[in-house]
Amino acid sequence: MKRSVLISGIGAGFMLSISVAAPASAGPVQIIPWEDSYTVVHAVGEDGWCPPDVVDFDVTETFDGSGIDRITTQRDGLIRFAGTYTTDTAYSANGNTLVNAAHGNYRDADVVDNGDGTLTIHFKDARSTKVRLDGTSLFQNTGLVEGAVIFDHSGTPTDPDDDEFIEVDGQIGFHGRFDTEDRDFCEDIATYLGD
Repeated sequence: MKRSVLISGIGAGFMLSISVAAPASAGPVQIIPWEDSYTVVHAVGEDGWCPPDVVDFDVTETFDGSGIDRITTQRDGLIRFAGTYTTDTAYSANGNTLVNAAHGNYRDADVVDNGDGTLTIHFKDARSTKVRLDGTSLFQNTGLVEGAVIFDHSGTPTDPDDDEFIEVDGQIGFHGRFDTEDRDFCEDIATYLGD
């Protein structure tokens, strides 16, 4: 999963929401445009999806996104990402559709090799998101999200190709208006898309 897509989804609270090897010395900025889209049907009880006692119906998720990643190599060889993104994620069931439309820019404020096979990436994401149900506005998130995430670097701290997300490190900070910060994604899916 693209780091920009991952970062844009972290901390959203509702409808969340790497591919360059690097030399060991500081290098020029690499500019990489990207586009991604998929459609998947989440079945009741699917691993990694909402619990079946909360969402007891199948939900179709459709994602379309694009952006530009700017990749730099630090003097220690570690990679920093920054970029812009625009994404639309739609969840549909029972004749209703929730759409999360987001755009923003993010950057790695710091990347630290923890010495134990992991990297801690401190990020900042300035975003604007609007959530609509069948075209009617429900929620808005506008402001700055910042925090840290931990990746397993698979023994290659200067090569993000094989990095795997482990977890969010500590608390995610929200600065601005975030209507969905304390909402439960699965409960909202059940409420807005249920029969």
